[in-house]
Amino acid sequence: MKNIIFVCTGNTCRSPMAEAIAKSLCKLKNINILSRGIFVYNSFPINENAKQILLKNNINISSHISKCITLNEIENADLILTMEKEHKNILKQFVNKANYAKNNNNFKENNNIFTLYEYVEKKELDISDPFGSNIDIYEKCFNELYNLISKINFNNILEENMIGIGCDHGGFKLKSEIIKYLTENNIPFKDYGTYSTDAVDYPIYAKNVANDVANGTLDKGILICGTGIGVSIAANKIKGIRAALCHDVFSAKATREHNNANILTMGERVIGVGLALDIVKAFLQTPFSNDERHIRRIKMIEE
Repeated sequence: MKNIIFVCTGNTCRSPMAEAIAKSLCKLKNINILSRGIFVYNSFPINENAKQILLKNNINISSHISKCITLNEIENADLILTMEKEHKNILKQFVNKANYAKNNNNFKENNNIFTLYEYVEKKELDISDPFGSNIDIYEKCFNELYNLISKINFNNILEENMIGIGCDHGGFKLKSEIIKYLTENNIPFKDYGTYSTDAVDYPIYAKNVANDVANGTLDKGILICGTGIGVSIAANKIKGIRAALCHDVFSAKATREHNNANILTMGERVIGVGLALDIVKAFLQTPFSNDERHIRRIKMIEE
């Protein structure tokens, strides 16, 4: 089940309209669509103008009651789409504070937060708040939301798989660059830390990512330390993990095609950022060959 959350300020206008529109367009049973607000102190029904515009378009969300988004919802969401850049920034600050409160150890930061315009059209635009305006403004807001949401490929979201990324202090800078790449390309990921260059023990981060790859929470993982060797050794101690240390594009492609590797490891002190990003791209985009020879050999490894 994939969880998509639309977020606005008070969860009475834009985000419930977005939720209703998305539900009317998405008929997939494995996608759960919600809406939430940033500042919700009391529960309120959907704004009457918003309700009337939805009904005019044969969409009914009369039972909606405003709710404030929770940390648990942020952590478990596969995709969060905000109405404004400010909403996105507030959510990220909220996550960072929670991360700090948990001492940066096992906290999984959700980085699948985009503005609706950013996600659909890669534009830095906001959906204006119609609150307090006349019904014509609400209709304009509805049309803007509908135009954007109708361009979302919900099948692709259902097929998208989460990438886990982790590092020790020796891989923190390269991890930050890879996170930029994943964010810019709308690739869902969770950051398992570490979150600074302060010295830490790499087996902890390798284990956390590897466990979630092994149990199916993540589709693939990326681990970075100074050389990539330590995290590779540690990850491969977890049953079901095939972690591959790659410092060239050919190896990244080959290990996916031949070994069906599910974790990529790299060393920040060994390769540059440009090459590392090319390796990540190759690793994530190359499918397993499904060749009988390779399937047989992988089974031998598992045994």
